[in-house]
Amino acid sequence: MIISHKHKFIFIKTRKTAGSSIEKYLYNYLGQHDICTGSIKENTPALNSEFIDGHISASTIQKQYPFEFKNYFKFAVERNPWDKVVSYYFYQQHKKEKRTKGGFDAFVEHYGKNVVDWSMYTNNDKVAVDQVIRYEHLHQTFLKIPIPYNCELLTTKVKAEFRKEKDYKKFYTNKSIEIVSNLFNKEIDMFLYQFN
Repeated sequence: MIISHKHKFIFIKTRKTAGSSIEKYLYNYLGQHDICTGSIKENTPALNSEFIDGHISASTIQKQYPFEFKNYFKFAVERNPWDKVVSYYFYQQHKKEKRTKGGFDAFVEHYGKNVVDWSMYTNNDKVAVDQVIRYEHLHQTFLKIPIPYNCELLTTKVKAEFRKEKDYKKFYTNKSIEIVSNLFNKEIDMFLYQFN
């Protein structure tokens, strides 16, 4: 999560949506009074932040920083949920391998809910940020929003090495397709995501 007083924006970091890469990229533009939850592992140490977790919801930010929330440009990123869950699966193979031992369907059933981020950028099921960027159009959209941008974002990649297979459809059965459809039904309705 980033709150930039210098550039007047708030970045709400969702899971498996290039959030760490975006945070690392934007970190270079922050001023000394800006706030970033950061990650020492990714060479973005916390900046003026008391939060332990980097995934802070819009409602929490609104309560703690009401002026900034009302006046700054707020954005988050969302991703096709079927692709998102596959990304999470590969990440967990690296981080907590035992979670993936039962195969992909079992993983989706037990852990798919861990990357549902609807409540991160909504309040009472209404989008609470100025823009939710679709991960699939991340670079094009960055050119159009009021934050510092140059082509460095294209080359700033964190955690991208965990995933070898890019076609998420290869992992799914009818059962796991349905589980993801149910878990992410609000995102699917809002952003018109489809399995294909």
